[in-house]
Amino acid sequence: MSNMIQVLAGIAVVFLLPGYTLVNMLFPRKGELDPEYDIVYRITLGMGMSVVIAIMVGFALNAISTEQHGYVSAGPLWIVLLSIVGVFFAVGWFRGAYPSMGLLHPVLYRSPARRADLLGKSLSFAKHRQAERLVLERERLLADVKKYMDRSATSNPQRKLYYRRRIDQVKDRLDKVNEELAKIGQESV
Repeated sequence: MSNMIQVLAGIAVVFLLPGYTLVNMLFPRKGELDPEYDIVYRITLGMGMSVVIAIMVGFALNAISTEQHGYVSAGPLWIVLLSIVGVFFAVGWFRGAYPSMGLLHPVLYRSPARRADLLGKSLSFAKHRQAERLVLERERLLADVKKYMDRSATSNPQRKLYYRRRIDQVKDRLDKVNEELAKIGQESV
């Protein structure tokens, strides 16, 4: 049983964690890689980058090894890879890649920098989460308006009417979201 846990931990440390934390550090905002399949991109990029990082760590450990002291073994590999994961996680947390850390304790909550500037920094945890959700919804609604306008331009008259109605519905919801964000912004001042 303990061998199985060691094998699973080793696979995670070599093939997932270093790259995944690196990707989260570089792209802290949710939906930054892809609006729809962001988590899939993060995991696949993380797996690829983890292999690259593990190889580079192996090369570095081999380079500092001597004939008397060989550092390419399980202990040094674990130490270096977990240290890299810790550094990437800490920098990613600082940049706001892990807002769910606020569920452990509100002091640990950090939002991605762009949204913090947009929403104001004097909001409570609950209001900040609500405002962040509204900003994400607003971004999605703006993308929907653009998509429906593009589709309307190349459609037949009946489909154009359908897309015009959809655009009007999305714009109505967009106005409500903007009103809610303005209300939250006034409360923070």
